[in-house]
Amino acid sequence: MKQILIACAMLEDEIHKIYEETGCEIPVVWVERGYHNTPEKLRGKLQSLIEEHQDVDIILLSFGLCGNGTNGIVSPGTRLVLPKFDDCINLLLCRGKRRSRGLAKAGSIYLTRGWTLDSESILKQYEKYVEEYGQESAEAILEMMYEHYEKITVIDTQSYDTAPVLAYAEKAADMLDLTPETTEGSTEILRKLLTGRWEEDFIVLEPGQAVTAADFEWEADL
Repeated sequence: MKQILIACAMLEDEIHKIYEETGCEIPVVWVERGYHNTPEKLRGKLQSLIEEHQDVDIILLSFGLCGNGTNGIVSPGTRLVLPKFDDCINLLLCRGKRRSRGLAKAGSIYLTRGWTLDSESILKQYEKYVEEYGQESAEAILEMMYEHYEKITVIDTQSYDTAPVLAYAEKAADMLDLTPETTEGSTEILRKLLTGRWEEDFIVLEPGQAVTAADFEWEADL
């Protein structure tokens, strides 16, 4: 059975780790970082990639609902499988059986190495605003953007060297007057996706079935 994976570059470290550990040979189509801030563009990009790869039996997506970015996408001629999670943060925080829809805690900014490389990461935003408005204004803009947060949390998925990511978090936390911390993450959901263990944590759609936001609901929420 022929499969491909359409994957977010934010999860590159975690996916590479799984490929190395399992010997997975499913071809990967990478979607560059940055689409998480524009769900409508993400939807268009994913739909285009799905339509370009109709020569397989199953298309795997490493994307969750992603701000409704996957809502409405459809694969006309292949099965479509994706994790039943709101986003990749919640996916990486899931270390066992999922018992609630939201795992991310309010008031915390979550980081992995992949997120620090994004063009919209905190320090990249700061550099951009300093160049455009000067240091004082840049700091004021970021303080306003992140005023409702209390912590910066590094998710340790055991997939990358955490030392530079922790240093990044500490620098950003110092600038924004937040508390840096680390939490244990997991690649188990991605591992299940890539090894065909599509249990209750996954949405499995037949050809022609569209993804809907309702697919991501949990019984505990209803």
